[in-house]
Amino acid sequence: MITKFIKDIFSEKTDEFIFYSSTGEDLYLDKEAGLYIHIPFCKSMCPYCPYYKVFYNKELSQRFKSSLISEIKEYSKKLGKKYFTSLYIGGGTPTLLIEDLEIILKEIRNCFELNEIIAIETTPGDITRDKINILKDIGINYISLGVQSFQQKYLTLIGRNYTSDRAINAVKLLKDRDFDTFNIDLIFAYPGENLPELLKDLQTTVSFSPDQITCYPLFTFPYSTIGKYKKIKKLKMPSHFVRRKMYYLIHDFLEEHGYKRSSVWSFNRKKTKPYSSVTRDYYIGFGPSAASYTGKGFYFNTFSIDEYLKTVKQRKPIASEMKVSKKMEKLFWLYWRLYETVIPIKRYKKSFGEDIYADFGMVLRTIKAFGFVQSEDDGSIVLNKRGCLWIHLAQNYFALNYVSKIWSAFQKNPWPGRIKL
Repeated sequence: MITKFIKDIFSEKTDEFIFYSSTGEDLYLDKEAGLYIHIPFCKSMCPYCPYYKVFYNKELSQRFKSSLISEIKEYSKKLGKKYFTSLYIGGGTPTLLIEDLEIILKEIRNCFELNEIIAIETTPGDITRDKINILKDIGINYISLGVQSFQQKYLTLIGRNYTSDRAINAVKLLKDRDFDTFNIDLIFAYPGENLPELLKDLQTTVSFSPDQITCYPLFTFPYSTIGKYKKIKKLKMPSHFVRRKMYYLIHDFLEEHGYKRSSVWSFNRKKTKPYSSVTRDYYIGFGPSAASYTGKGFYFNTFSIDEYLKTVKQRKPIASEMKVSKKMEKLFWLYWRLYETVIPIKRYKKSFGEDIYADFGMVLRTIKAFGFVQSEDDGSIVLNKRGCLWIHLAQNYFALNYVSKIWSAFQKNPWPGRIKL
C-alpha cells in the first residue's frame, strides 16, 4: 500500500513501472552521461553478493572480451564519437581480465571521447603489485578495494577467499601508487556483530588514510546465497535499533577523523573526488546484466553470459526496457541527490528548467518537518545524519525491493518478458 501510494503521488498516471521485452532499438542518448562495463568473472562466489557473476574461465573470458568489444562498436554506430564523463568497470572481479583491460580501454577511446575519470573495483584476493602497475599504466585513476572487513571471522562468514593479513597488504600496495581516489569498502551489520567490532574495523581502516571509506550494511537479497541461508537457517541479523547505532557510530567516527560525508554510505577526505558508480544521472552499460538509463528509458542487458555471447553477434544484448516519463526522470534525479545527501536546487533548475519546489515541494517540506535537514540556502539542501539514516531505510524498503524483483526475474529467465515493479 505504501509503495502504491508513493507511486501515485510522484509519477504520471501513464507510468506503469513495468519492464517489457525489448531489443533496445529505440535507445538513444542525447544527454551528458557516463559509461559502465560489467565484467562478470569471479574465482569465488561470495554468498552476500547480489550481482550477476560466473566462475572465471580463461577461454570464456576471451570470448567475452571479443563480444564486449562488439557491443561497444555497435553502440558507437548509433551514438557516434560521443563524449562520456566517466568510465566505471565493475563486476565480478574486473582485474581477473587484467591482460585484456588495455585492449578494452583502447576500443572505448577509439569509439568515444572519454573524460579522465576511469575507475575500477577489485578485491584483496586478486590485487598484486604487478596488476597495480598495469592499472596505472593504462590510465586507471580511481580504484575501490572491497575489503569488507579486517576481521577473519567475518571474511570467512561471507566467503571471501583471502585472509585479513592479505587485505592489509593489498591496502598498503594501493596506497603506495597514489591513485586520484582510493576507496575502501567495508560491510557492517553482520550477524552477531557488535559495536566494538565495527569500531575496530573503522580504526584499522582510517589508520591507512584512504581517500574514501564506504560502509554498506550486509544486504540479504532473497535470491542471493546468504538470503536463502537466512531463510533456511533463521540467520539473525542486527535489529533496527542496533543498525541505527552502527550507522551513527560510522558517521560520527569518520567525521571526527577528517572525513566528510559524500553519500549515504561514503565519506571522503577533503579535496578528494568521490568514487561512485551509481550516482551518474545518465549512463550506458556494457556486458551481461549491465543497465543503461537515458532519461527516456531504463534498459537491462540479459543476465546470462551464454545468451549475451550469442546475442551480441546480431544486435544489442538488451532484454528489458521500462519507459520513463518526464516526471519519473525528475524523481530518479531527486532519489540520487538524496542518496548523495545534498539536493542542489539550482542544478535542478538548470537540468529541468523548473523550480524544484513546484515539482517536489511536498517532499522537501516533509524532510524538513521531520528534522532531516542540516542546512539550507538558495543553492542546496543538506541532510543531517538522521536524514541519511532514513534515506538508508527508504532505500532498503523501496529501491532494493525493486532491484530484487528485477534481478530475481532475470535469475529465472535470461529473457524474462514482463516485470512489474
